[in-house]
Formats: sequence, C-alpha cells, structure tokens
Amino acid sequence: MFNYYADENVGFNNCAIQGNCSIDPILYSLIEVLLYELKQVTYYMVKLMELGYENKPLRKKIIQYLSLIIIGYEFNRNEFEKLLREIDNTKKEVEKYFIKICEEKNLDCQILHSSIKFDNFDFSNMVNQGERQAILKNKSMSQETKNLTEIILQLLKSASVRLLELEEYGVECGSESNAILKFFNSLNFTTFNEAKLTRKINEFAKVNLEIHRKMHTAKEEYFGKIRPKEVSTEIKKGPAILVTGQNLSDFEKLLEASKEEEINIYTHNGMIVAHAYPKFSDYKNLVGHFQKSPDNFEMDFSLFKGAILITQNAQHKFERLFRGRIFTTNYISGKGMRKIENNDFTPLLDAAKEAKGFEKNSKSTKPVLVGYDEKSVMDKVEETIEGIKAGKIKQLFIIGLINHSLFSQNYFDELVKNIPDDCFVISTAVSSDRKNVFHLDSYFNTSLIYKILEKIKNEIDVKKFSISLFMTQCNLHTISHLFNLRQIGLKNIYLPECSSNIITPNMIQFLSEKFGFKQIGKNPKKDLQAIIKEN
Repeated sequence: MFNYYADENVGFNNCAIQGNCSIDPILYSLIEVLLYELKQVTYYMVKLMELGYENKPLRKKIIQYLSLIIIGYEFNRNEFEKLLREIDNTKKEVEKYFIKICEEKNLDCQILHSSIKFDNFDFSNMVNQGERQAILKNKSMSQETKNLTEIILQLLKSASVRLLELEEYGVECGSESNAILKFFNSLNFTTFNEAKLTRKINEFAKVNLEIHRKMHTAKEEYFGKIRPKEVSTEIKKGPAILVTGQNLSDFEKLLEASKEEEINIYTHNGMIVAHAYPKFSDYKNLVGHFQKSPDNFEMDFSLFKGAILITQNAQHKFERLFRGRIFTTNYISGKGMRKIENNDFTPLLDAAKEAKGFEKNSKSTKPVLVGYDEKSVMDKVEETIEGIKAGKIKQLFIIGLINHSLFSQNYFDELVKNIPDDCFVISTAVSSDRKNVFHLDSYFNTSLIYKILEKIKNEIDVKKFSISLFMTQCNLHTISHLFNLRQIGLKNIYLPECSSNIITPNMIQFLSEKFGFKQIGKNPKKDLQAIIKEN
C-alpha cells in the first residue's frame, strides 16, 4: 500500500535521512533578491492603498510573485532574469506614481532606499547582491526575529498559493489579498520588535484560516460535493500524461484540452484528490492514479512512459529531471522543464503522443479509496460530542491531519493501542478494532478534519475540554496548518519528526518555546501518560 496525501507532500529524501540537507546557495541568493525587490513594490502598493488608490492587477501580481518562493526547484536562469527585470520595472513605476500622488496632495512621503542595483544586470551580479543582502539581514536580526520572519514567509507562501487558485473559481478575495500585502509589508520595517511581529502573525492567522475555509467551499461549489470514490491504479495501454501537484484548476484545463485526444491521463501524489470531486468523472480520459513510491518522485517519473505536467506551485524538490517531457503551468519554469504558455497544452499533448507510452495493460494493483461520506462522518462526530457532554469521554485524540506517516507509523500504532477506554480517537492514520477509535479510511481528509474540529468547537468549550491533535506528516503547508489549528482553539498540537529541508530542528524548538506547539517523542506510552496527566 502506498501513501497518498491530500496536501502536497515533500517526502524524506536521501539528504533528509542523512541529515545534511541544505538550500542551493545560488537559489537562496536569488530568492533574497526577489524578496527584497518584492518587499519594496509591496511597500509602495500598501502606501497607495492607505491613500485610497487601488490597483487590482498589481496586487495579484505581487501575490503571484510571492507564491514562487515556495518552489523547490532551480529556476530557469533566463526566465528568472526576465522576472527580476519585470519586478524592478514595476517597482520604479509604482514608486514614481506614489511620488506623484504625494506631490499632488502635498504630503511628506517616505521613499525607500534600495541597496540592490540593477544597472549592470546579469545573473552573477544578482547572485552576488543576493549573498550580500542575506549577510546584512543575518547580521542585523536577532535569532528570534529571523525565526518570526521565516514563519511570516511560510504563512504568506501558503496563503498566496491557495488564494491564487481560489480566484480561479471566481471567488472575490479583495480583503484577504490586502491582508497578505500588509502582512508582507511588515517585513520592511526593522523597527518592528519580536512582540509586534508575533502579534502580526496571530492576526494574520485569522485571515489564513478564512482562505482555507473559502478554498474548500469554492472547490465543492465548482467541482461538486466530495464523495467516496475508488481510484484505479491500473495501467492502460497507450500514450499517457502524468499530472502532479494540487492545482485542480490547472488539471481541469488540461482535461478540457485533451478530452478529444486518445491520451490517458493519470494523477500523481496530491492530485489524487481530484477523483473525489464529481465533475472530474465527466472526463473519460482520466483513467486513474500512478505512483510507485510515496516519496521518490524521480523514480515515478523515470517509470512513467509518457509526458509529465507539474501544476502551479507544486512543492517538489527535483534533483534530476527527465528533460524534454516535463512541462509546467507555473509562472516560471525550472531547469529541464518546458513552460505551458497561455493555457496552450499542445506541446504537452504532442510530447505524450511522441513518447513510447505503455505497451500493455496492467491489472495487478488494487484501487485506492479517496473522498468520504460527510453525513456518516458527522453523525459519528455528533455521537462523540454527546459522549463528551455526558462525561463518558474524558479526552479526545485526533491523529492525522494528513494521512499516514512514512517513518512514525509504529509510534502512532502504539499510541492508539494504549489510549485509555474513557478517551476517544478520531484517526486517519491508524485503523483499529477498538470501540473508542473511529478510523476515517480516506486519502482525502484535511478539510474534513477542519470541519470536524469546527463542529466540536461549536458545541464544546475547547478551552476546557482536552483535545490533542497529532500531525503525522510534515510538508510546506505545515506551519500554516499549525496556526490554523491554533486559531480554531486547539492548544495541544503535536508535530511528528520532520525532514530538515521542510522544518529545521531549530524552528521546531522555536515553535514550541514561542507558541506552545509540541513534538512527539520516541516513547508513545510516555508521551501519552504526560498528556493525560497534564489534562
């Protein structure tokens, strides 16, 4: 059985196992330049907003640029140079307009000094300036400020990715967009101390949770209400396209473009969630799911006999790409990828036809269940709430905001086995025949867990009743989930062992000391005793 995740998973690769993961220094330097320039554009945009001027296209562009920071592959150099020039020109234009408005209104407006120069623009120059900017930033910030800044960027990236897709479904997100810009603009001011940054984080958590709620509602309104669905993992003979990521809007556009073609379409990793929505059943060329490994996407790509599409903001770290047959809908492509321009999927379809394709059918694999019957789940949750109200259930444990854990399955198996009879477990990661365990057997459940928690919160005082939630997998939305859950009212939130290229040990320690998040230990019985004693 393979593990598939409702949110985009970045699994434990070799560097994570060896404990020596690091960010490519060139990529890191380029991101520093991008962030620096983007912060300055945002400063002028926010100032103009405060003066009553609005520029929706520019606001969307800034959020689109922010979403790029979440990508883990090396940028295409030519495209990145073009992007930086575009941002620099945008900065000059919005700065000029801001000065004009200030002069017209006779206002004393502050203009930002830029320490990054684009006079001699070339790739090496940008890398060097990015390195200098990173050094200056590290020298001027305390460790706590650095950690808070990283949390802000993680929240911004997650919110930007979701908001961009949300707008694809026609949802107006003006207030949330403005909140993202104002939150990002807080990084322009070195006078902000740790207390102010912490307050900003807590304030933005409300906006972030609202974006998450809107996203789930919008998808169900657009694609239909989620229902249980068995997904084939069989291989069909013929040309094929594999689609990875989690942007359902991009996926729908590809299916529309290919519906008259004799090309079989397969989902990969987080894109498996598409099968849970009724609208995708209309596409006969969507034949199933292809994934041979839960974390080694390079192996999956090498085994797939067709073309591959990486949708917007897919958060994979690709070290070796299979050049010529990997495409992306992202705003900027990576090395070895070909960019889909203006939703024209013709090059991708042509590559699939030219590829060898699968030579024969394979029927040796079992289907995978995705989705859920929300009514039956909520009926069980209502029974649980009644048990809590009657005093029969003393504590509630929720295990698995995202599905199974790759390396901690034994821990959670042992944890569930030892939970007292007067406690109740809602689990997506561990099945059990115990009467006090409700197992959600679905590979699509993140939004459902949020709904369950909201329902419980509406009927139970979560500040007085003990609820402990264990996340069983880390990904690049993990910090966003932590603050969402905290905003709902949960106090006992536990992180599993995380790959250091997703959340560093230093950051986990900071999250624990500053915000009260916890990490599971090595001994589930000991952890369980501590939780029960504490509550």
